[in-house]
Order: sequence, then C-alpha cells, then structure tokens
Amino acid sequence: MPESLSVQSSVMGLIVLGGVASLVFFLWFQSRKALEQMTKAVEALVNDQPMSRVRAQVAGASERLAEQFNRAGVELTRRIANLEDDRRKLDAMLSAMSEGVLAVDARQRLLFANPTAQRMFQIADDSDGRLVAELVRSPQIQMAVETTLASRSAYRAELSLAGRNPLASDQERIVSVHGTPLPGSPPSGAVFVLHDVTDLRRLERMRQDFVANASHELKTPLAAIKVNTETLLDWGLHDASVNVTLLNQINEQVDRLDNLVQDMLRLARLESGQQPFQFEPMALGPIVRECIESHEARARASGLSLIAELDELDPSICVRAAEEAVRQVLDNLIDNAIKYTPEGGSIRVSTWTNEQRVTLSVTDSGSGIPRDDIPRIFERFYRVDRARSRAQGGTGLGLAIVKHLVQSLGGEVSVESIVGTGSTFTVRLPRHLGP
Repeated sequence: MPESLSVQSSVMGLIVLGGVASLVFFLWFQSRKALEQMTKAVEALVNDQPMSRVRAQVAGASERLAEQFNRAGVELTRRIANLEDDRRKLDAMLSAMSEGVLAVDARQRLLFANPTAQRMFQIADDSDGRLVAELVRSPQIQMAVETTLASRSAYRAELSLAGRNPLASDQERIVSVHGTPLPGSPPSGAVFVLHDVTDLRRLERMRQDFVANASHELKTPLAAIKVNTETLLDWGLHDASVNVTLLNQINEQVDRLDNLVQDMLRLARLESGQQPFQFEPMALGPIVRECIESHEARARASGLSLIAELDELDPSICVRAAEEAVRQVLDNLIDNAIKYTPEGGSIRVSTWTNEQRVTLSVTDSGSGIPRDDIPRIFERFYRVDRARSRAQGGTGLGLAIVKHLVQSLGGEVSVESIVGTGSTFTVRLPRHLGP
C-alpha cells in the first residue's frame, strides 16, 4: 500500500511538472510570437510601409504590452506623417524664395542649398557634404561663414562678388548676406540668406544720377534767366542797345526749360507704362518720308546732305504703332545726326524689310562715339561731349526717349559707331502682316 501511494505521488508529480512545463512553453511561444509581430511592425515602419497591429494571444501583461505598442505605433506614424508634411511645405517655401539659402555644419560642409542659391553660385544638386570653400569660390563668402560660426550673433554684410566672367568688371554682383548661427556652443552650424541686390543698387545709382543731372540741367538755364533779369532790373530795361538781346536770351532759356520739362514728363509716362499713344496698323513709308522732308531745310542750312533710301517702303509695309511715336523716334535720331555732323557731311536714312520686321537706320558722318560710351548712350542725361551738347541745346533725354518708345512698339534699337567716321542708329520694328 505504501508503495502504491508512492507510485501515485510520483505520477501526479510528473503530471504536474508536465503541465507547468507545457504552460511555460505556451507562454514562451506566445511571447515569441508577439515579439515577432512587434519586430515586423517596426520593420514596416522603418521601410515606410503601413504598420500592422500586434495581437496578444493571452490576457494580462502581454495584452497590455501589445496595446501600448499599437498605440505608440499609431502616434509615431502620425508624427512622422506630420514631419514629412512640414518638410514638403518647407521645401516648397525655400524653393519659391527669390533669396538664396545656404545651410552649413560646424565643419563648414554644405547641408542644404535652395534652387536660388544653386543658380547664384552654380552649385550642383549632389553637393551636400562638400566644403563650402570648394563650391563657392569667393573669399568674402568664406569669411562670412567663418565669422558666423565663430560668433553667437547674426552676421550682416553686403559683399561685392565677381561675375561669371572675370574679365568683365561690369558684371560684378552685390549680394546682401545675413548669417544666423544654429543653437549650440560652439554653434552646430549656420544658415545664410543671400539676396542679390545688384539691380537695386544700380537703380539707386540711376535715381541719384537722375536727380543730380536734372538739378544741373535745370540750374543752368535758371541761372541765365536770373542774371539777365537782374541786369534788366538794374539798368538794362531802358537801354535799347541791350534790353532786346537780354529778353531774347531769356526767351531761349525758357524754351530750353520747357523742352527739358516736356521730355522729362514724356519719359516718365513711358517708364511708368502710361502709354499716351493709340497703337494701330499703319503704313510706315509716308510717315518716314514726311519726317525726312521736315528736316531737309535745317540740314541744308547746316551745310549737310540728307539722303533718303526708302525704295523698299511701299504702301504694303505696315507696322502696329502710333504715328506720333514713330515721328518722335525719327525726329530725335535725325535731329541728333544734324547736331553732331560737321558742315559738309552727310546723313543717310535707309530702310529694309523682311517677313518679320522693318528696319530703319540713320547714319551720319560725324565725329562718332567712343567704344566705352556706347553702352551708356541711351541713359538719361548721358552725354559724350557735355559742353558741345549743351551748346547745341540738347536736353540729354532724346535717346532715352527713343529707347523707351521703340520698346513700347515691341522693337529694339542699337548703335554702331567708329570715332572719326560716324555713327549708325538702327531701329527694328515688328512687321504687321494682318489686314
């Protein structure tokens, strides 16, 4: 009997031990399965794929762990989606900026360059990680990067950078640089905003030159009027030998002022886009011939021959323009040719056409224009020979008006000149082929 009880106890112990072992194995298997599910879910998240839910097979701690893991996965997926959306918005904003943006790390290696900065410094798309000194070959930019990284305050400066052609000094660019160091001690990097202000500075210089030149042009006739007026008031009013001469001089200066003011107003309207003309299809030949005829008497009085070569301008040659605009262009060009051509010289007005455009040229045998002055000849108040121009009574605005008028007609104007031989001003206008 005791032996049978012992055997029964041993069997029961084995059964209990087997049950416990089975339970432990079951729990281990379920835990391993849950871990495998978690591993797959994390791998899907890393590979930017939809994250699958983890399902616990038993209640208790494993179920709570799976629940918390699933909640964390959903929250993490949401935050990653928000970050990706913010990144796309930031990329869109940086790409649309007219300013260049550069980001560098503490070792002066490029982290980011938006499209404007890439165009500004010719940086390739795959340049991330390279030294800024290799990508932007400018000692001034390198100094700006070093100064910003060495300090904790913002860096501001305007830098003059050479253009793409080192032999062309007129292509120099002026760039406004604003550098901000990133958080850290020392800074972990820096962000630079670069704005090309070359055109802005050029316009400022033009405005300053315009104010200075306009003031000077107004001051000269006003001074002459004042002197003559004072002379008349002091003693010359009742002196028949001088009073008429002084009044004629005052009248001449008033006419000069009136011409100057009218030209300034006309140029201001053209530059502001307030077209005072009504453009319509018109035959060009009659207008050109009338303009030449109106200057023939003055040319003969100056001892010049005015030659017209208008064989190609038959009535079928039309442009879309305004008669007054075409007259102003030709009047200014022929008037300048007469002023600056010495006695015995010649002025030739020629035309030729093709299917797309009509070309008019005014060629004189005057003193010509130096090569360095040609790029600026159409600027307001710019004169090659200031003393002679003022003696001829010019306002210095005629060629600027010609340029704006021709551009408003959809054409272009150019000049070729040889010093001592003469100049040729060429106007090209689009031909009107409609009825």
